[in-house]
Amino acid sequence: MGSSIRNNRDQRGSARTYRERRDNTNGGTTQKTYDATYTAHSSSTTPPAFSGEPSSTDHQIDHVHEIIRDQLAPRIQTMSANAVLSDRREFLYFRRKRTGRRCSCYTSQTSPDNQCPVCLGTGIVAGYEKFGTRAEVLDFTSQGLVMVNVEPNFAEDTRPVYLRLMEGHDRGYVEAQLPIKNNTGVVDNFMLYQPIFNRGTKIIATNPLGGTAEIKEKVDLEPFLAFNSVKIRIEFTRIDAKPVITHFIFRYQIRDNLLVYGDLSRSEEEFSGLQSGVYEAYQEIPIFFDAKTLPHFRNEDVLFRCRDSRKFKIVLVNENVVAGVLTSTDVRARYLIPSMDVGINIHLLI
Repeated sequence: MGSSIRNNRDQRGSARTYRERRDNTNGGTTQKTYDATYTAHSSSTTPPAFSGEPSSTDHQIDHVHEIIRDQLAPRIQTMSANAVLSDRREFLYFRRKRTGRRCSCYTSQTSPDNQCPVCLGTGIVAGYEKFGTRAEVLDFTSQGLVMVNVEPNFAEDTRPVYLRLMEGHDRGYVEAQLPIKNNTGVVDNFMLYQPIFNRGTKIIATNPLGGTAEIKEKVDLEPFLAFNSVKIRIEFTRIDAKPVITHFIFRYQIRDNLLVYGDLSRSEEEFSGLQSGVYEAYQEIPIFFDAKTLPHFRNEDVLFRCRDSRKFKIVLVNENVVAGVLTSTDVRARYLIPSMDVGINIHLLI
């Protein structure tokens, strides 16, 4: 009397599934026969070993997968986070923008300006989004931009396009309505960028109810975060010969903690602290991050190490996944090189 059981039914890829049978006519030796019916099985449904002969172990493979996914993987994720926190390094994380308004430094040229203060060489206005914040920018490309006695300086062919007070006028302004999303009520930073020194500029903010205030410090902007938009007006007065601006940017927090914690090996950290010129500039260092604070890192994103104010650009990302659950991330990052990453080094608003 023969009996059959399944073996290695759920092998992935090109693996074959075999069945065992005991041949009593040959002294009861066990023989394996290739079963083409269940070759390269990859499904969430567990079929019986053979048609008409269901097995009591049919459920076990998927059941084990669910245990790993729902119980083991979250534990590994938590252990990785605790490992990072036990010897953590604090970073600010800047994600490179890949969608958005096209920068005015990139309207007629084939590539963005590497030194552009508006896009930081990315070609997209604002350049990078700081983790835990949202940035809004008023510049020449802003939708609904109003200019009164102010003009773009097309004649000078600058990158980006500057906004300047028109000749023959002593006063003027530009204004635009900037959206505001859900936030914590805290302004992270703001800046009116002027490529040359100007004393004749002023920032005025107006809320949808008509309330206005001159913006001199971060706290002056915070009451406006209670609304869904704010009108920003940049007023020009001809105190200097040529009042000129490129853009106004402000960032507000959408989460309380902006820090991202990472860990790196002691030897790499000690080497990176040496003032060794070109070796220091080009060396890549490995950094280990947990998967709970920030789930996905990307190439070309920037890390700012709080301890020594060093900036790094991510060049390689390796995500560690268990049963479809991200448990941690290993990245390799290189020091930003001032001669190559000019816009990021000079204009990144920390």
